[in-house]
Amino acid sequence: MRKRPPVAALLFAVASAASAQCSASDGPDGIDSVYTEHLTQVLKRWAPLRADVTPAAGEAGSVAITCVATIGSERYVGMIQRQRIQAALTMVEEVLDDIDHYKDLFPGTIDVRVVPGSLRLVPGTPPAARFDTAWVQRPPIFLMPDIHYEMANLVEKTPARAVYRYKLRLGDVLTASDGLIVVEAIDSTTTEFTEYDFFDGHWGLLPTWLVWRESLKGAFQSDVAIRLKAEQPAWDYLRIAAEAERLASLESKRFERCFADRRAVLR
Repeated sequence: MRKRPPVAALLFAVASAASAQCSASDGPDGIDSVYTEHLTQVLKRWAPLRADVTPAAGEAGSVAITCVATIGSERYVGMIQRQRIQAALTMVEEVLDDIDHYKDLFPGTIDVRVVPGSLRLVPGTPPAARFDTAWVQRPPIFLMPDIHYEMANLVEKTPARAVYRYKLRLGDVLTASDGLIVVEAIDSTTTEFTEYDFFDGHWGLLPTWLVWRESLKGAFQSDVAIRLKAEQPAWDYLRIAAEAERLASLESKRFERCFADRRAVLR
């Protein structure tokens, strides 16, 4: 039997102890952003997934992305991503719980590690796991130094749904990051994946369009990589990364349209 790494083992324990009830968690620790309360309300209003809801035309097998503008801050990136994964919820959770391989799923990521001593189980219904992760990422252009930051994470699981919340804890270039992933079982072999991401940083002289283009491309590739690993667990990470990059290369026009059509959710 394959040995589970510490985080995966704890999250497995969370899933094993979970009931079908929903938690009123305050969310992860970390630095509140302008979107923290919005994300809290998104989860509070979350409606159970209906099994008869199908992806919109043209979205089946792809990642649907909505770009979100922040009034007064053009380079504050916001996006909502959705995709349907042809794999059981537990398979998708295995991919998301395997933090040791985040560097293979998220393009431009050099290293991701759980901060020693940060891992703890939070009692409740359902129980939750809190932990911090330290990230090192390559910059969008080679003249910039590597980007270092820490994220506070909170994971809650029930038999039919898992919620992954994350928020910036420490950063140098990155000044705000707030998001969530919700994965829901449609049936025994299909999972709905929804992600909200909002982040800002000191981008120097990078033009707004470049910040958005690279952010959208990276988000698309990581979402596709998560789907591919859940659907094709025998594929190695090099094959997954190559296929995710190939699919992203076909979406440049859609990324441009998304950027042009972005709308604010906060007033």
